[in-house]
Amino acid sequence: MKKTPFAITINAAMLVLCSSIIIAPQTAAQNTGQSPPETQVATAPSKPVGNFPITVPANLPDTSTPPQAGAVSGFGDRAKSRDRNGPRRENMQAIGLLGNHVSALIGGFEQGAGFGFGLELSTADKIPGVEFRAKALTSTRFYRRFEIEAYFPKIGDDKTHLDIWFNYQKRTRDNFFGIGPRTAEDPETNFAADQRSYNISFFRDFAKGVQAGVYAQVANTDAYRGEDDEDTPVDLLFSGNPATTPVTRYLPGLNVNAKMLTYGAFAEFDLRNNDRGLTKGGYFYVRGASFDSLDNDLFSDFGWNEIELDGRVYMPIFTDFTSLALRAYTDIKSPKGNSQIPFYNQAWIGGRSNHRGFRNFRFRGNKSLLFSVEPRQTIWKQSETKGIDVFVFGDAGQVWGDNRSKTDPQILANNKFDAVNWRFGIGGGFQYRFNRSTAFRLEVGHSNEINMVFFSVTRGF
Repeated sequence: MKKTPFAITINAAMLVLCSSIIIAPQTAAQNTGQSPPETQVATAPSKPVGNFPITVPANLPDTSTPPQAGAVSGFGDRAKSRDRNGPRRENMQAIGLLGNHVSALIGGFEQGAGFGFGLELSTADKIPGVEFRAKALTSTRFYRRFEIEAYFPKIGDDKTHLDIWFNYQKRTRDNFFGIGPRTAEDPETNFAADQRSYNISFFRDFAKGVQAGVYAQVANTDAYRGEDDEDTPVDLLFSGNPATTPVTRYLPGLNVNAKMLTYGAFAEFDLRNNDRGLTKGGYFYVRGASFDSLDNDLFSDFGWNEIELDGRVYMPIFTDFTSLALRAYTDIKSPKGNSQIPFYNQAWIGGRSNHRGFRNFRFRGNKSLLFSVEPRQTIWKQSETKGIDVFVFGDAGQVWGDNRSKTDPQILANNKFDAVNWRFGIGGGFQYRFNRSTAFRLEVGHSNEINMVFFSVTRGF
């Protein structure tokens, strides 16, 4: 993230806006808690930041049908949801090009990858009881993803579903600053990761907006030096060898083929309403999982339990055009005994979806906690579902937890949940609501480290 500030901000924003205008009339993405398509610019007096990642469409509430059922999520039958709630929440939209058999894909990558797009080939309804899909995606940062899937839309009845897929994903230059709540901005580094995984998810739509399920995954991941040569190489600063001295240079999972077995359960309650004015109602997501190490090469003692909670409420104030949006999010990963958590699997804050005002993945630890507050006000009502809104926001979060040593003072300090470790960001912006589910949003975040500018296609968190 070494490029220049504001002139590139405008160019990047215009590029995304043009793309958004093309896409928005065709698809309305559901709010899954992932990052929306966005352009971000970071500037600091000592270190201008750029790269402008445009990440996956999300935070676009869809009140039509549950996400994983492959139901219509946009205008007509051309746009269909490919969202998932496990093993991780992810957002992807399929827009029909040649009937139901060839579709364009939008999304499919987590924050930091840029704007994702690709192509899907499907058997659709040609084979009774099952739909086979093949997906190929890339992003504006040239991350890659390939997937082969067998989707069973009806297991007993049309509300119960089974999804089985193989996934390969390559990310080439994700930010890394170290482990702990007090890591310095410099030296900044980056890493690349290849992951291959076999996944199965069994889930049921209990009511409109209410879904729960179980899942399992076998995956192996390689993490190594990233492709951004402007940063100090990660393997010059850290080592994946647990015998590294000092132990603060030890980075679990670096240059290791980590093979993991994961199983867990999730539930989502999406009770949001965008029929008139600003978002009303609430959203809640919970996921619990266990991670166990399989046969690894250099280091094999990976293992942890995890609980993820995401709660949001949207409260109208006297009218449907004045609102207070609140969010509380936590990701708690607890190592099993003396086991380690690969650094790329740790909880994090920083970026458009988890703490505005900081760079992507700015702070990492075994646990994270985030609070967001955002008053919103419509200043121009074009119709019941269209208009211009202004908002201000405040984000507060911290990470903690480090299992690399039981004696090193710096690592022990990382384990403390402490008031001095809170990181704060403030900001504001405006959005134009295009319809019930789509908005063009510009927001500026500020922290003690940096200023961030985001352009996204979303109604916010």
